Amino acid sequence: KDVVILSACRTAIGTFGGALKDVRAPALASVVMKEAVRRANVDPTLIGDIRFGSCLEDPDALNQTRVAALMAGLPETVPAVTINRVCTSGMEAVVSGMFMIKVGFADAVLAGGVESMSNVPYFVPSARWGARLQDTTMVDGIIRGLHAGSHFVKYPKDGPVEAFRGKPYIMGATAEFLARKYNITREEQDEVALRSHNNVERATNDGSFKEEIVPVEVPGRKGAVTLFEKDEHFKPGLVMEGLSKLPPVFFPKDGTITAGNSSGINDGASALVIMSREKAVQLGLKPIARITGVGMGGNAPEYMGESPIPAVHDLLRRTGRKVSDYDLVEVNEAFAAQYVACERLLGLDRKRVNVNGSGIGLGHPVGSTGSRIIVSLLHALRAHDKSLGMATLCGGGGVSIATEVELE
Repeated sequence: KDVVILSACRTAIGTFGGALKDVRAPALASVVMKEAVRRANVDPTLIGDIRFGSCLEDPDALNQTRVAALMAGLPETVPAVTINRVCTSGMEAVVSGMFMIKVGFADAVLAGGVESMSNVPYFVPSARWGARLQDTTMVDGIIRGLHAGSHFVKYPKDGPVEAFRGKPYIMGATAEFLARKYNITREEQDEVALRSHNNVERATNDGSFKEEIVPVEVPGRKGAVTLFEKDEHFKPGLVMEGLSKLPPVFFPKDGTITAGNSSGINDGASALVIMSREKAVQLGLKPIARITGVGMGGNAPEYMGESPIPAVHDLLRRTGRKVSDYDLVEVNEAFAAQYVACERLLGLDRKRVNVNGSGIGLGHPVGSTGSRIIVSLLHALRAHDKSLGMATLCGGGGVSIATEVELE
């Protein structure tokens, strides 16, 4: 069955500890759920499943997608699931929903992703069965999550970076590994970062994001409510000189990865309503686009940032297309080094990629980004009077998805 997209929206992206720090993940997800259904003009009882990605679930909301759906006022008869395929979780929610529709199991699916990284707690692993005497360690749930399983599957004992052999590593280190593997310079990375911040600033100022963003009501003191409706992670007026002064974070002595050429730690949510074309025609609904292809791929976890390369190759093999066929492309910038590696090996034309910025300038609320880049791609295609687009992103552990969409 042909699967079409009826609506696509997102919240503005909050910076770490910023405007959205008091809005927890279920509440954040409920905002885009409600708006996506409203924009689609769909009777919510027709939704076969609600599927949202999230990497770092709220501890008070097991299966927070279900909690968010109920908070959004969606029918309690509609099931819901929370999906974790690391940074690709939001895209996995959309793609798996698409397959449910294709096989006839559901007519419509509400899919997306959410992350409130500002609300990820610290935890004490030894508190339950150990810690009987003396001090113990409090662990940061974000930092541990950003090690993406490497405490179990450690850096190879014969890996080229001797200092990491047999040890766990944070995702920023994987960007350093890629920079060394492909001789990606600090200047190349800072150029990508500058473009990202500048593009987000321009898109914010010229209203490019206005149609895709749903305002979030943020509760304040004494019952006051403010509307959060503009992305806040980008640095206004950023110039190369400011970026070049930043010190390396992960390899302090000889590294190239800085806070400036890395994605942010962020809060945000995004959602799409997808439906079979047959059902949309029956209901007289006008789709905005259709999903025309999907690819998946994986590679060595220590080089997780280049995982979009096999995913895009899989997509091209399945669709018979070439990279040059796409009018616009979204490749999430987890790190500038990771983006450069993908750009080089896929032969991407930078002028067509991330035209309104990406993870570095816009932010990377990990569970949402996979669906967010589809949302942003759809709106950018329409604004540029283009039709065919592709979105892809890397995931911790070395997994990736690539999705092709075409405007109606």
